[in-house]
Amino acid sequence: MHLSERAFKISEEPFYIALNLPPDVLRLTAGEPDFPSAPFVLEAASRAISHAETHYTPPAGIPPLRQGIARKLKDENNLSYDPSEIIVTPGSSGAVGLALLTMFDPGEEVLLPDPAWFHYATLVELAGGIPKRVALDVKDGFTLHGSKIEEAASEKSRALILNSPSNPMGRVFSRDELEEVAGAAERLSLTVLSDEIYEKIVYPPHSHISVGSLSGMRDRTIVVNGFSKGYALMGWRVGYAAAPIEVSRKLESLLGYSLVCASSVSQYAALEAVQNPKSNDYAKKMLEAWTRRKNIVMRYVYENSRVVSAMPPEGTFYSWINVSGSGLDGKQAARLALDEAKVGVMPGNLFGEAGRNHVRVSFATSDDTVEEGMKKFCNVLRGVSEGSQHKSMEKLALTKHTEQTYP
Repeated sequence: MHLSERAFKISEEPFYIALNLPPDVLRLTAGEPDFPSAPFVLEAASRAISHAETHYTPPAGIPPLRQGIARKLKDENNLSYDPSEIIVTPGSSGAVGLALLTMFDPGEEVLLPDPAWFHYATLVELAGGIPKRVALDVKDGFTLHGSKIEEAASEKSRALILNSPSNPMGRVFSRDELEEVAGAAERLSLTVLSDEIYEKIVYPPHSHISVGSLSGMRDRTIVVNGFSKGYALMGWRVGYAAAPIEVSRKLESLLGYSLVCASSVSQYAALEAVQNPKSNDYAKKMLEAWTRRKNIVMRYVYENSRVVSAMPPEGTFYSWINVSGSGLDGKQAARLALDEAKVGVMPGNLFGEAGRNHVRVSFATSDDTVEEGMKKFCNVLRGVSEGSQHKSMEKLALTKHTEQTYP
């Protein structure tokens, strides 16, 4: 069967590592909470099923959910949208993909941080665009400067993707950084896609600010969010986009032609999540666990500072770990950890060239898994650095001279 060039642009590797590693592997890879959906959400979904709410919905979503999201954005994010400007999608990834189709024409550029979630670059390319990286420097604390955006831009640049709190870095961009982003976007006439899916996973003293809430940014921003991370509705696949009406109408049409609508039952589950005050308590419970696990990760980083280093995460449930002190790059370290210690981490090169010497560790799993996984991972890297593990050195020699992929 003939396969298009478009199909060949898609790599299977990230999804194998993140979601399909063997069951005996300690998985510090997947970006999903290990918490179940809250009981009151399950009850709402059960009621929807018993009431036969199992038909197609309007492409943009059921009106009560769009109204609930609009209230949430106003109350929590200082964003004013009419429910008609809210489009419910099958997951926030669906919202990102649809939004990109409205933001540029084939051959035009989309600016995105380096490193950034690997979906972005692929989705830009599938939409006919050109991903243009804005390099963030670890020596500068991965600060996002407006000047760097302007340096990377060209006359073909049409859009900027912003992700805060950020995957994989765990950064929460400050108001000063966002003001610089807003200024650059205005000067360059860029549309900003603001992916805020991790907004509820922020560690004090940091706080989440939506760039769309800044002066002059509402009309040039598409805000994307969802229910997977902060509400633990991972498999329900409900996300949304909020945008000015002329954009939201096109998003609705694109959704109708491509995906039709989000699951009806899932939308009623999301409605309960967004309007039930108990969701805040559930989010705090998850954040307490992730704070504890974050501290476990950083303890191992500090205790093994000769081979690894990392900034403490400001948000998300990821740690962006530099492994260059071990003599390995991120891909080699991830391969070695999997083969020798049965520990899965995400190689940093998947997130961009700036991630070449990094791995992403997810601590969205049990305390015991994080503890054991970090212990084994650091032991492997120390063994390479000290030259005390003959097998490790053989593996290092192999990975330096061959291009390895998973599995």
